[in-house]
Amino acid sequence: MSPKQHVIFGYPDSGKTTYLAALWHILDAGSASSLILDKMAGDVRYLNEIKRIWLKCEQVPRTLTSSEELVEMHVRNATTSNSSVLRLPDFSGETFLSLIADRECHEDFVSILQASDGVLFFVNADRANDALFVTDFDFPDDDSETEQDAATERDETVEADRVVDFDPRRMPEQTRIIDILQLLQAPVLQKERRRLAIVVSAWDVVAADKVEPSEWVAREMPMLAQYLAANTELYDVRHCGISAQGGSFEGETRNQLLSVDPTNRVQCRWDGKTTNDITLPLTWLNDDET
Repeated sequence: MSPKQHVIFGYPDSGKTTYLAALWHILDAGSASSLILDKMAGDVRYLNEIKRIWLKCEQVPRTLTSSEELVEMHVRNATTSNSSVLRLPDFSGETFLSLIADRECHEDFVSILQASDGVLFFVNADRANDALFVTDFDFPDDDSETEQDAATERDETVEADRVVDFDPRRMPEQTRIIDILQLLQAPVLQKERRRLAIVVSAWDVVAADKVEPSEWVAREMPMLAQYLAANTELYDVRHCGISAQGGSFEGETRNQLLSVDPTNRVQCRWDGKTTNDITLPLTWLNDDET
């Protein structure tokens, strides 16, 4: 099997670095998973540091632009024994914001994107939805409008007339995700149909809703879901729910997590089943089979 290169995408606080810390622990410990680690290349000190923090059930700091690391894992499929190389650069969320806002990125970033075969795109379930819907606005009934309502409307109109510069960094997250996916189709970056795993992090927060990751994306990010459904010739998409922490790192929940084997506290919702194997989306990205 030829080496595969995959990239981890996600905006600030999307859960990328926490996942990488948990992944490194599981592979380094030789815990039961769909992948077996043969050797490592890259800054193991960086991996060990984020793993140390993660094992203590403390919040893993988000990746800064100055500390982006390229991690190379030589792995074997536990079932087929096929060998491959996973190159997982931990790009900061700020790098993607800069790409969206300034349309600029480093040459190394372009080279990695050009060589990438698959993408893990992280979105965090444990934060407010920043999308705007028509139902978010209160439209007055013209027939019942009072004088006070009219005065309020005039004040709001004056406020709305104030010119505010457009800031692409403040676009809804699903809009920014679609923009990134469209940028990957630029001639300099385009490849034949990429595999794309949409990873919903902090899955423990929504697991009680009894929804699948694809249903969560359709509910919380409908425009992104529609884009993916309309562009199946560009992206082969699977959805995954992952809790790389296993729960909140605050209060009594943290104490409970500290008493659990770290390899058992992680959760992965994949293909209709919940397991502790957070390597499953990587195994799928790396699989030559359809």
